[in-house]
Amino acid sequence: MDNNLRLFVQRITKLPTIPVIAQEILNLVDDELSTVGRLEEIIANDPPISAKVLSFANSAFFGYKNKIGIRDAIMRIGYNNVKNIAVGISMLSLFENGKNPNPGYQKIFEHSVSVGKISRLLIKNFGISVQNEIFLGGLMHDLGFFVLNKYFSDDYENIVRELTKETPALEAEKAVLNFTHADIGVWLADNWNLPNGIHEIIHLHHAPSLAKESAKQVALIHLADYAANENLSGIIKTKLNYPLDNAALEILNISPIDFNDFMLEASLIDEPSGV
Repeated sequence: MDNNLRLFVQRITKLPTIPVIAQEILNLVDDELSTVGRLEEIIANDPPISAKVLSFANSAFFGYKNKIGIRDAIMRIGYNNVKNIAVGISMLSLFENGKNPNPGYQKIFEHSVSVGKISRLLIKNFGISVQNEIFLGGLMHDLGFFVLNKYFSDDYENIVRELTKETPALEAEKAVLNFTHADIGVWLADNWNLPNGIHEIIHLHHAPSLAKESAKQVALIHLADYAANENLSGIIKTKLNYPLDNAALEILNISPIDFNDFMLEASLIDEPSGV
């Protein structure tokens, strides 16, 4: 670990621990037939998380207009979708400020949801074969920004001020911190012992050419993140000037022209309500 980062994170007096519900779900064996009931039970035992999972399941994003419950959600939108939504929502809820709304948190959360949704659109539009954890990767890719906003609000605001000056995003972060949100995120991913695919997404979503084990997943999140930011669905209402790594297009066999066409579709996505 970079020494600057080490000294920085040591300022967190109480390290956030992975929520019990997230750990229980991650510990489920990879067998839908034997664990559907257990997944339903785990989610139902946490009413706030259950409500948010159902809000996703009942959103237009998944194409269902009638209200459904946890078991119906698992059956209709898929075991892995519900599993990943519950894990992501439970972990990100750690960074809320209780009953006091935090505009910074909400904006990062909305961006993360957009990236998860756009990544699914990429899969659908281009027929990409990839593991089901991709929506979770979208939710978790900016974990470092959640940490910054929660525990280092002054530094976060300094970064936002730099961004409003149209300073390239990664340069703005390095100017304030000497490292980036990806470095912070992967530090927490290490502490939480998150799955390798999610770990690599958090670490390399701005440098997919460096990805090894999960190159397709990282490339997808990179393109989805780029599309979200270009369409003003970033952490602030201005373009963040994140560079597009063309290696992501090559990894996924997508032409630049086709990706530009896709960006027009991605800009039309509505955010789910009530999450």
